Amino acid sequence: MPIYLSNFMEIVLGAIITYFILKISLPLLIRFFPASPNQRSLHKYIKPSSGGISFILTYNIFAISQGVFLPFLSLPLALVGMMDDRFNLSRLIRYSCQILTILLFTLFITQNSNLFISKLIESNFIFYFIILFLGSVIINSINFMDGIDGLIAGNMMIIFTTLNFNSNHYLTPIIGALFGFILLNWHPSKVFMGDTGSLFLGSYLTSLIFSSNNLTEIIKILFLCSPLLLDSLSCIVRRFLNGQNIFKSHKLHLYQRLVSNGLSHSLVTSLYMLATIFLSIFYLFFNLIYFAFALLIIICLGIFIDKKYAARFNNFF
Repeated sequence: MPIYLSNFMEIVLGAIITYFILKISLPLLIRFFPASPNQRSLHKYIKPSSGGISFILTYNIFAISQGVFLPFLSLPLALVGMMDDRFNLSRLIRYSCQILTILLFTLFITQNSNLFISKLIESNFIFYFIILFLGSVIINSINFMDGIDGLIAGNMMIIFTTLNFNSNHYLTPIIGALFGFILLNWHPSKVFMGDTGSLFLGSYLTSLIFSSNNLTEIIKILFLCSPLLLDSLSCIVRRFLNGQNIFKSHKLHLYQRLVSNGLSHSLVTSLYMLATIFLSIFYLFFNLIYFAFALLIIICLGIFIDKKYAARFNNFF
């Protein structure tokens, strides 16, 4: 079977399997993982959470059948996310499990001595701590951005599609699985992915970044993910500069303030997806210098949208 036809079939099957797993599991999810509105949320009614288990199961079944084990290493953190969705675990437990997960897939990845991070760690053990810090930043940034319908699923679908064009990673099933999930996660959503899904996606994305062959590739993937990463990081910096407790829940991310100011979930999610699509073009077809210029355009547009259309940052405290 031609490779393009095989990829298409995996995407279609991934979407169908995920959709039906999710559809069947909705009664159980609303019973055991109800997401009630709170001070951080932007939804008004109780909805089922932990729906990310649908695309996680689908993708890992495909991956393991093909002998691809990297996504399997993010499963323990997904299970921690599921427990957090149910029992609201402490920050210490969540963060400790994130560090252990990063250590786990770093040890797995560095079995290939030709990879960039393998050479870094060989040159100086201190780079282990830098890798742990960067990994936790990426995982938590993705987790923090899971606050409106379709935002994480839509953007991660674009990111994985882009990476699939330019890597040997087995990503076609998760692209399809996320498509099947977003059919029920688009506004008005019938289910949330919860920490179950966002921690898995953040962890797996981190493992793909660390699997890069060189520093340029790592930077390019970080640029590609910047609509999600920069929103989260800039929010933390602004809160810190304003003397806020950065560990306290809030609604100060740009996407949250846009929705709070009257923009629909669908429009805000579409804006982020368009930004990621724009960056994906530069990821695939241009060098790092042009890519950096494209990122600068996105940053300037983000600042403009923040000033023009978002609720003022200082209005929330």
